[in-house]
Amino acid sequence: MYCRLRVRCECLTGILSRSLSSAEISTALRPFYFSVHPDLFGKYPEQRKINEHSLQQLSALLEAQQSSKSVAIPALSFYLRQKDMPEGEFKYVKIQLNGRNVRETVVKVLNACDLSTNYVDKIPTSYPKHEFSKQEFAKAYEKYSTEFDKATHMKRKVEEKKAIHNIIDWIYENSATAKEKYESTKATRDQVKSLIDHLCKTYGIKEVKYDSGWNISHIRGALQSLASMASQHPQHMDNLKGKTIALGQFTGVSLDGDVYLNIIDVRHEWLSLIKKVSQEDSALTEIPQYEKALSSILRNIHICRRKFMPKVSAAQYCSHLRQLITSIGDFYGRGKKFHSSVPESLSKYEIVVEPEAGPLMLSPTGQFITPSSCPADELIAYITNHLDEATLLLTEYSINKHVERALYAEVKERFGLLALHKDDSITPGLMISCCERLLTRVDKLNMKLRGNILYVTHYYSVLSEGVLCIPWNFK
Repeated sequence: MYCRLRVRCECLTGILSRSLSSAEISTALRPFYFSVHPDLFGKYPEQRKINEHSLQQLSALLEAQQSSKSVAIPALSFYLRQKDMPEGEFKYVKIQLNGRNVRETVVKVLNACDLSTNYVDKIPTSYPKHEFSKQEFAKAYEKYSTEFDKATHMKRKVEEKKAIHNIIDWIYENSATAKEKYESTKATRDQVKSLIDHLCKTYGIKEVKYDSGWNISHIRGALQSLASMASQHPQHMDNLKGKTIALGQFTGVSLDGDVYLNIIDVRHEWLSLIKKVSQEDSALTEIPQYEKALSSILRNIHICRRKFMPKVSAAQYCSHLRQLITSIGDFYGRGKKFHSSVPESLSKYEIVVEPEAGPLMLSPTGQFITPSSCPADELIAYITNHLDEATLLLTEYSINKHVERALYAEVKERFGLLALHKDDSITPGLMISCCERLLTRVDKLNMKLRGNILYVTHYYSVLSEGVLCIPWNFK
């Protein structure tokens, strides 16, 4: 992770008192790192910079404590990503650390972030009487030396956004670096593929996929944990036969029936879900009934699910649909109804029901998006007042998606890209604009982009796997 630490013990009155080893610190702070790691704040340079600085300070403190040195550092500030918070909102903590005890420091950090200390609590505070040789410590140190060497010198996955004046200069400066990074992660990508093949072949899993936002090393670690858990509990793996496993940001069964495993969850939580997958599946069979009921009381409007809607389990989604159906039923029960200007059939329109905290809005692609907690009066009025705008957006989207598909293929071929991807927030219209402007620069960028992976988003960056990120509205 962020610190390179020495294995150490000290003898006090004949009893060997042990400090946490490098591996133990790494394991104990793993949930913390996955909440504050700068890689997770690519779109938020201020928070990313604060977290990176604080992690460097924490690394220095832990290393000094491992060597029984005293280091004075200011209170450390961190922004934490949390599963229950909307995108762009983070928990802020300020941690005052002092003293020379590694265990105390680790526990303070975890407590300040409301993370479990169970792992640390189970680690004994002293060794049984035993003559530890220098060779044993050297071996333990060597085992983790390479890992922490790399982590200590790891560059930001998402570099701080700079004032870049034009894409040509930036590509010329970074394309070679991106190719080098891509080649350097080949072994890790091969391991990921091998682990996925093993899981699918051994346990009859249909497919294993993962969110592209995670570092490939994190994916490998998660797959290794899953394979290890599967070998220890093979009797429960039958529940995954024919299923798609998705490593992402929540644990549960998705609306498509995929089994999602949160990368930062402990294996026990994964196992708990796998044991009851059949129970979760039962909620999937109820979804069409609830969607049909909601459609019928909204004049046959088409109930959709956004490709990139917030991840919820099937049971949660059914609960959201029930909540909205009840609200609209009460609306009609009070003698209210749609305005006479609204067509008798809304079948050509689309609506998406999302969690309670979501906004009532019209998406750029023409879909009505409503939180399940939206009062029926507000929802009916909003639909009535935005039908014309929805019609225009739906028509534009229908045309744009075909244009986007054609331009995507042309850009990939003309520039010789290994792959071309885009961020969830990039609509077909924005992607079309980006592709068209890229093609006007094909003579200057063709050779530099050849053999690279391009990711269209809102900022410039070279990711650790060698992916070139460019803003859709580059200059």
